[in-house]
Amino acid sequence: MKIAVIGGGASGMATAYLLDRQEHHVTVFERQPILGGHIRTLNKNVQPNQSDCSEILESGVLEFPTAFTDFIALMQELEVELEPVSIGSAMFFQDGSSLLSGVAIDHNVIGIQRIIKHLRLDTLYVRSAGLWLKTQFSDSRAFANRPLSAYLSSPCTRNTWLKLMVMYSYSIPFELIDDFPAELAIPMLRAYIAVNWVRVKGGVYTYIEKILSKFRGDVLLNVEIDRIVRSPDAVKIAHSTGEQEFDRVVFATPPDRVMALLADPTAAEIKRFSAWKANHITSIVHNDDAMYDRYGIHTPSEFDFFQTQAQWGYNGYLNQLGDIPSPPHYFLSYQLEELINRDRIVHIQTHHTPLYTTESFRYRDEVVATNGENNTYYAGAYLGDGLHGGAISSAVRVARLIGSSLEPMSSLEPKRELISTTRAAISLDKS
Repeated sequence: MKIAVIGGGASGMATAYLLDRQEHHVTVFERQPILGGHIRTLNKNVQPNQSDCSEILESGVLEFPTAFTDFIALMQELEVELEPVSIGSAMFFQDGSSLLSGVAIDHNVIGIQRIIKHLRLDTLYVRSAGLWLKTQFSDSRAFANRPLSAYLSSPCTRNTWLKLMVMYSYSIPFELIDDFPAELAIPMLRAYIAVNWVRVKGGVYTYIEKILSKFRGDVLLNVEIDRIVRSPDAVKIAHSTGEQEFDRVVFATPPDRVMALLADPTAAEIKRFSAWKANHITSIVHNDDAMYDRYGIHTPSEFDFFQTQAQWGYNGYLNQLGDIPSPPHYFLSYQLEELINRDRIVHIQTHHTPLYTTESFRYRDEVVATNGENNTYYAGAYLGDGLHGGAISSAVRVARLIGSSLEPMSSLEPKRELISTTRAAISLDKS
């Protein structure tokens, strides 16, 4: 079959790779001049745009929990090397106080103060465990159509910390977190806080390079799609360089783009996608560590939260995440512009992500269940856990659906066994 994949990010490229492996003729359409989506690796698919820097630094996706089984399996298949990272996050308040992570305590505090700060951190973990236990055995459907504020209502330190974890994971402004769908946030918080995490050696874009080295289809960059028209027998895509016809189309775009591209959306599709809005964010790669000076910190955590006069933001420590010798210290920041010296900025990156709200997320499961209607399929992190694992799992789902629509069920069994064997063979030695 001829299949069009709209979007060259993680879910799009993984979908294209898996469909190409099934012997389909796959064409990837990407409106940007580069591939990667939220994967932005300096000196790989993007170049520093503010100052010279030769380091491989991430200005987008950073790290991955070993709970991302489909992602880990794909990395193994592509022979991408993964390395463990130490996890920790501290909170730095506007009034000068702080709640340090275990990593920050061990590297920055000595004597009795180290014991006191560890006890304070342990208290936070114990208080968070109550919510974890309350939700651990709950069906995720119990959280459907409910905002995160229904579970984290009081303005205490524990709730602020958990909301900041959601902010870090999805880059949603802190002031909008209360309306974040609990159905997405609670499973993430209970599944990914206490697991091992890994990074891609050589930069996240390395795995896109591995896909491209094996991919036999077409990749069209800088292509602006005008409209997508579907019929029972074909999908016609009109774009900036002409018009092409395909048998199937896979949307691997932010969900707000679906309605913008479909010339003939059905009433059901309008219902499922109309509430989605764009979340345009800006990340900054820099080497300004002055924000830590007032707190007496010389070795940061893996990622830290800072409260400014205007808002909360986060600061990811790229030396630790990328195994980069220091000094200088390199960071990836979100919503911390007022704390960063302009002369210390290496790169500024914009991203188009989904704005997760209780209303927009309402039809997520329905979109998944109706994949294939009108010769149309959907892939993207928003159809899973909202993170990179969801992006890859959605690609695996689409590839299986398209494969199963063409082959008898008996012919699929060996493939399923192979997938199960691959997952069972995943080694956690690197985590």
